[in-house]
Amino acid sequence: MAAPETRTRQQIYDEIYARFTRMEVPPCPQCGTSNTASVQVGIVWITIWMASTCPKFKLIPNGPKPGNWFCNTCQKFFDVPYEQTQGGKS
Repeated sequence: MAAPETRTRQQIYDEIYARFTRMEVPPCPQCGTSNTASVQVGIVWITIWMASTCPKFKLIPNGPKPGNWFCNTCQKFFDVPYEQTQGGKS
């Protein structure tokens, strides 16, 4: 029986960071920029680390979320239909 793969904390964080940086984000409906981020709720040290290093990750301390997306340029929250965030896929 093979030993289970053990990943370091850094490897796990790197995988999460890569997933968010590859994420397709919708443009801001107010200013049109693509400098937007997925809004996440919570305060644990991995989310604080992600918020400080990944421009596609916007952290707020408590819910409910004011929107599912955040524009880093005009500093506004917004929502778009799920299909729009997936390039028209449903």
